[in-house]
Formats: sequence, C-alpha cells, structure tokens
Amino acid sequence: MFSLQTVLVPIDFSPSALAALRHAVELVRPQHGTVLLLHVVNPAASGISEAEAIGGRVLARFEDRLEKLATRLGAEGLRVEPRVLIGNVEDEILAMANRRGVDLIVIGTHGHSGWGHHLLGSTAERIVRRADCPVLTVKDQLAAQRLEVEVEAAGESSG
Repeated sequence: MFSLQTVLVPIDFSPSALAALRHAVELVRPQHGTVLLLHVVNPAASGISEAEAIGGRVLARFEDRLEKLATRLGAEGLRVEPRVLIGNVEDEILAMANRRGVDLIVIGTHGHSGWGHHLLGSTAERIVRRADCPVLTVKDQLAAQRLEVEVEAAGESSG
C-alpha cells in the first residue's frame, strides 16, 4: 500500500488551497500521518525587495492563521505542523518537500486558463513538473462550477 506518513499542503488560504487541505486530511487520516501546512510569503510578489522588510507583524499574522487551522485539525485527532517561510513560493515548497521527504504534495489549483496561464504557467503546474514526489492537484469545485456556467452561457448566446 502507498504510505502517506507526511503530506505537504501549500496553503494560501484560497478556496482551492482549502479544498486541497480537505483532500489531504482524508488521505492522511487512515494512516495516522502528518499534514505539513506551508505558507510562503513571497517578498517579490508583494513588491518588497528584501525579506527583512516584511516584518514580524506580517509573519505573525500568517503564523497565527496557520496555527488556528492546525489547532482545528488537531482537535480532530490529526497531526499537523504549520510552517511559514519567506521566499519564492515554488522553490520553498520543493525545498520543504525534499527536506522532509514528504510522501505527497497536495496543492490547490485556481484553474485559470487563457493567455495569462500559457505565458506564466501556474505554481501548481511547475510543482508537478519539478517535484521528486507525487503531486495531487485539487481545483476549487465552486470555481469549476462557475466556469461551467460561464461556458454554457457563452454557448447559448452564440447559438
């Protein structure tokens, strides 16, 4: 059987990340494994040039949010380790996965499409390509349903 002792869940608090967490919990629970919650603060994406400029308040806010989430999951009998790191999101996710020897990464995908996606790609897509362990991508079902409605509406108006 495929062993899931440690599952890494990168979390940005988006609906797709929370959906990924729900899946990770259901996968880990029967094997009494550990969910490693990781939030990465990217200074470049925030327009901040140096990690020191982020400041303790910002980090404390994310640590607090992750700790609350970990406490809720811990109350359900799960082992959860929250971590907040500063750096490039993709690089930090992959480095953490390698450092901890995780069995699986479960990551949410926002399901964007179009030229922006083709030019930039997505973090989840790059993680899938570069990770040394298996990666499960999870899309937010509400976002998927909204997209289906938009596609159906566009089809009706053109027909």
